[in-house]
Amino acid sequence: MIPWDRREPAHAVALVRVAFGLAIAGHLGRMWATGAWRWTWQATADGGLVNLFHTPIDWIGGPTPGNVEAVMALGIASGLCFALGLLTPLANLALAWSWAALTGLGPNAGGSYDYLGGAVLWVLLFSGCGGACSIDAAIRARLGRPPVEAYAAARWLLCWQLVVMYDSTAWHKLSSGWVPWGSLDVLWYVLQQPTWHRFEMSWLAPLYPLTQLGTLTTWCFEHSSPLLVLAAWFRHTRARAGWLRAQFNRVDFRLPFLAFGLVLHVLIEVTLEVGSFSLFTLGLYAACFSGEELRRALTRRRPA
Repeated sequence: MIPWDRREPAHAVALVRVAFGLAIAGHLGRMWATGAWRWTWQATADGGLVNLFHTPIDWIGGPTPGNVEAVMALGIASGLCFALGLLTPLANLALAWSWAALTGLGPNAGGSYDYLGGAVLWVLLFSGCGGACSIDAAIRARLGRPPVEAYAAARWLLCWQLVVMYDSTAWHKLSSGWVPWGSLDVLWYVLQQPTWHRFEMSWLAPLYPLTQLGTLTTWCFEHSSPLLVLAAWFRHTRARAGWLRAQFNRVDFRLPFLAFGLVLHVLIEVTLEVGSFSLFTLGLYAACFSGEELRRALTRRRPA
């Protein structure tokens, strides 16, 4: 087992920090620029689409247009500071608060990936993610202080969060359109659905067998995700004996799995409107590697 107090270089959780800070700041900036926030984060009396819930915005006078804009501004500013690693714990707390306040405002205010973002932000708050790739770390180095290491347990929680997200998604896809013995037509329908796709894709309609293959591989990929945390554990304990551990470490399972996931999410992002889902998911990929592994990768000298 991993001791809860075990420390490691902060590079893994730092990369997750950068990804989520930029993704949330960008998402809030887009909501502001397009005016979409006026329909999702406003009361019906102010032009919103549905009635709102009680959230921490009530602490500052409720979700009036001015208050919602102020919370959005706080989220954008704290997201950028969080990504840069400037006053990291304070920026993390401000970002987590503003994100929870906005995405919990009503039934249309947030989706599943919004809750994923909130969960990750709260784990990062106690992770030590400002210990690398940050302005805070650079200042510590200039002052001659040792770098702050991260809690390994936080990284393992983030890795497990990725696996739970993938595998639970696969278990929810038990309709005939997803399972291998069914029609495998879900991807075809989604790509022809105007409310989902980014651009007109009727040209893809004749390529039905190709979309069936995409549906099948996506379902299998998501269902194989528990092997990811197993592979990470076997890599962490590679000095131990065991035939299965040796086979997993012969070829690092994490690399082909995450490479496939990268291609999958890039294709999703290019073709479909799914908010910050792909950016959040890819941001968690860094948690599948130890801080020491990523520190060596990021600081490896280039050949002369």
